[in-house]
Amino acid sequence: MPEQETETGLAGLAAAPARSERGTRDNALDALRLIAVLLMIASHTTRMIAWDERRAWSLFSLLIEPLTASLFLILVGASLAHSWSASRSRGLGRGKWYRKQAVRAAALWAVSCLFYTLEEGFHLPDAVTMSGILATIAYTGLLGMFLVSAPRPIPLLLAVAAALTGLHWWLDARGLKIFILNGGNSPMLPLFLFACLGALGAIYLERRGGAALAAMAGAAVLALALILSRHGFAEVFSKPLGRYETVRVLSWAKGEAHLEKTVPYYNLRPILVPMIASLVVLAYAALALARPFLDRTARWLLPMGRRSLDVYILHLSLLAILVLRGGKRPLARSWQGDAAVLIVIALCYLWVLGRDRFARARRSRKVTV
Repeated sequence: MPEQETETGLAGLAAAPARSERGTRDNALDALRLIAVLLMIASHTTRMIAWDERRAWSLFSLLIEPLTASLFLILVGASLAHSWSASRSRGLGRGKWYRKQAVRAAALWAVSCLFYTLEEGFHLPDAVTMSGILATIAYTGLLGMFLVSAPRPIPLLLAVAAALTGLHWWLDARGLKIFILNGGNSPMLPLFLFACLGALGAIYLERRGGAALAAMAGAAVLALALILSRHGFAEVFSKPLGRYETVRVLSWAKGEAHLEKTVPYYNLRPILVPMIASLVVLAYAALALARPFLDRTARWLLPMGRRSLDVYILHLSLLAILVLRGGKRPLARSWQGDAAVLIVIALCYLWVLGRDRFARARRSRKVTV
């Protein structure tokens, strides 16, 4: 994940659609994704506002940014689990489902490489390996599809999550930062771990229902109480307790000159895993209670959550226009930052509304024919 004052993008989620066991969308998951999308837009816009002009919403979006990225990966795992369950109920073969996930992963990887190259230039191996969170989502989808579709997914996911947790703590205790694994732009640890936890939660909820959610919420409250009894909320999300710095040195030749650029990132320390997982569980539990309202208003309230890849691409493109016209921090006044974040959200919302309307019209034409 990017250092707080770099421009590296934090990607949106583009995994398979989240669906319940009844084959309909789980609007509580879409609402979670909407929250992540709004936080993503806020943090990316904040980086373009002058330091002294940042309001409370800007400071909060940067503080909570580790949750934003991790939430997307939790939703990737949950969406994979729901997608596999829905494909089995429709009689879709395992091989066909694998091919669908692989095509989606390849598209995400390509988009991630493209955005990285436009921002930093085509530098190897970064451009084709750790180019951003979309690439990490692509790798997670390829690995996760085998885990969620295993004959006994819960024991397998538990074993993988336990192994990843142990590895994450071991690397952190020794101060080891390994590119792709736990260092660089959106590395696999702990993001792939979050995806495993998301898949576990989705499968457990599908099998046990409300009782599972109550148990998960109780465990989340206990975990938060233990953490916050020793540390403050902001402390957990900040350096050095919750984050550590890594850098990538990019080098290239231009004529006879040898050029270098140092790109800083921050990555997550182990304490943030139970903290973030607990917050997400409690947020989902609250949204699940509000599901009747979400079901009635989903068409107008949740389109940005349903089409988060569109929002990711569009909001970065809009912000890039500001950078091209005004430099790294083109928003010199706080009101400009406020206006920019509202305008970007409004344009993204109008875009996805139009996309939904076009999709409905297309389905209607097919039914009429």
